[in-house]
Amino acid sequence: MNFLNQALLWGLAAVSLPVVIHLLNRRRFRKVPWAAMRFLKVSVEQNQRRMKLEDWILLLVRCAMIALLAFLMARPVMEGLSGVPGSKVAAAIIVDNSASMGTRENESTRLARAQEAAHAILSGLPGGTSVALAGAFHAHEASNDLALVASRIDEISQTDRHADLQQSLEGAARSLKGQAASVKELYLVTDAHAPEWGNFAALEARLREIAMGVKVHLVTVGVPVRSNLAISSLRPAATLPSVNQPFRVDVDVTNHGAVSMSAVPVQLLVDGQVEGEPWIIDELKPGGSQSATLYASLPSPGYHRVTVMLEGDEMPFDDRRTVVMNAREEVSVLLVDGDPGQEARDSETFFLRHALAPVPEEEQADYPVQPSIVSVSDLGGENLDQHHAVVLANVADVPLGFADRLASYVEAGGGLIIFAGGNLRPESYNTLLHRKHGLLPITFSPDGEAPAEPRRAVPTETNPLELDGDLLAGVVFRDALGLEAGDGEYRPALRYDDGELALVESEYGRGKVFVFNSSADLEWNDFAIRPAFVPFVNRLLGRIIQNRENGLNVEAGQTLRHRASAALAGRPATVYEMRDPEALGYLTTLSEGEGSSLLEFDRADRAGAYQVAIEGEAEPVLFSVRPSERESNPEMLGSQQLERLGASVELFRWDSDSNQGSFGKERKGAELWWPLLLVVIVFAGIEIVLAQWFSRSK
Repeated sequence: MNFLNQALLWGLAAVSLPVVIHLLNRRRFRKVPWAAMRFLKVSVEQNQRRMKLEDWILLLVRCAMIALLAFLMARPVMEGLSGVPGSKVAAAIIVDNSASMGTRENESTRLARAQEAAHAILSGLPGGTSVALAGAFHAHEASNDLALVASRIDEISQTDRHADLQQSLEGAARSLKGQAASVKELYLVTDAHAPEWGNFAALEARLREIAMGVKVHLVTVGVPVRSNLAISSLRPAATLPSVNQPFRVDVDVTNHGAVSMSAVPVQLLVDGQVEGEPWIIDELKPGGSQSATLYASLPSPGYHRVTVMLEGDEMPFDDRRTVVMNAREEVSVLLVDGDPGQEARDSETFFLRHALAPVPEEEQADYPVQPSIVSVSDLGGENLDQHHAVVLANVADVPLGFADRLASYVEAGGGLIIFAGGNLRPESYNTLLHRKHGLLPITFSPDGEAPAEPRRAVPTETNPLELDGDLLAGVVFRDALGLEAGDGEYRPALRYDDGELALVESEYGRGKVFVFNSSADLEWNDFAIRPAFVPFVNRLLGRIIQNRENGLNVEAGQTLRHRASAALAGRPATVYEMRDPEALGYLTTLSEGEGSSLLEFDRADRAGAYQVAIEGEAEPVLFSVRPSERESNPEMLGSQQLERLGASVELFRWDSDSNQGSFGKERKGAELWWPLLLVVIVFAGIEIVLAQWFSRSK
């Protein structure tokens, strides 16, 4: 027998109180000589013996009543006894609803099986049990209303997220810690998907610790699947998304299964409509990946959904992926010319302007990219917010006021491209743009020397601009400023063949910055007259424009944070899941940010496209959610791992033929406070009756 409140066993010391009172108040006799007493001596002796017996009986009843009351308050628990009225159970049930739980099995899913198991667990708990129900990502308060808990089980929805089971177990253990019950039980209902148990040793150790004070049950559902194809990557080309202008979409498909797949079709959709013929992957071996190249165009200005999908399989959540792209009718680029020259062809921005709009003069007005050229002296009256990108071409010094405006502009989502040249003074850029604002992640070397021999530029290993190395091989670079790493983070995009940096890319707030250490004209290289120059310049601009939409494409479980116009701050917005048009929308409000408004949404648990309707705005904002890539691996825990877990937890395999009455059969231990309370009440009644009976006239 155990006690839940062992400290109250000190109450047994109160048993001495009736004894002390008895000794203090026992009957005392004074001897008085009386001749006639000898005739009553026999009768008195008999009466004294009876009164002593009555006192002892009352003393024992009172002591027993106090002792039982102390035991009752200490809450004794009897092992091996169940079903006693008043026995309490505190339970926590975790139902895994990560992406892998959506795996299809016949006409059902693993999540549906898990919900069946959770109902069976609930039915095996005694009435009045406190139950804390949780999904893998959201927990409910503990409740004694089992009907309410049952309805919550049915409301657990499928997600496309990756679960952290250790965090879920920690939360469930905390919920049980505050419960005063004789029996504490924790049930984890899961498919034993191996990626959720990533740090298996740490999770096993934590389960062992929890099992020291809580009865832990691991209930597994689902059977292994042998094949799963997944879209592991979807990358629109680094080009400018324009209306009715074709662009390339690169797709990676991975075979996570154990069998080879052949003739795999990959289909592209724009706004839900099929675009062109599918790309066919001839063969995809187990563990292998293949790339597919598809082409699409956006039919109108505004946000569009670009989706790539495979034929459905048993794990459907990763068979399609969507990105949101914003097609613009016009993109404005401000070219700041640091060396205008005597003639137009001598201008520092001459080749840049023609590379950004590579069409005849008569067609430039209708071309989506509209470059405008200003000199440094005209920057004071220029509204940077009207432009999508600013290009500083061989600008000698950055004006102080302009540097402040430029930093704010890029932080709010603008783009900056810097081309070096003979006029550029490194001290100005290093002081204002690097040290003061941190806008540049690198510094220019003030004492750079021209290389002894001309160099070639080569793409870095990641090649973020997807430049053709063969085209770049024909470009000769005669001179360039040195670039030195600073405190900021950056990614090399181009290097020279001697290993020195040529082009770096970085983020600043919501904006993007490119720094190229050679010139945009023919002073230091012949890049501008080579075929590689036009795609190079346009991909710089494309990366800047696409960067604005990067925040609109998040992974399931991540919080969307999208900055919009400052005028929208405080306006209510409704978020709808587009693949489920009958689902209720989620209400939110755009908060006020520095120079902008901020849309935040933390309920993006399912993959696909979402629509945000902002009050007063005619056009909705779209964003997309991709499924967790870690969930695509179908591997499940092996028998050896389950055996290791079985050393500290109870293992149970649930399937359609499982005995639903089996949960709770092995439950041991029952509180005895209710029967003890009845005994105390009975003893109190006996004491009252005996006290009245023994005090009657003799």
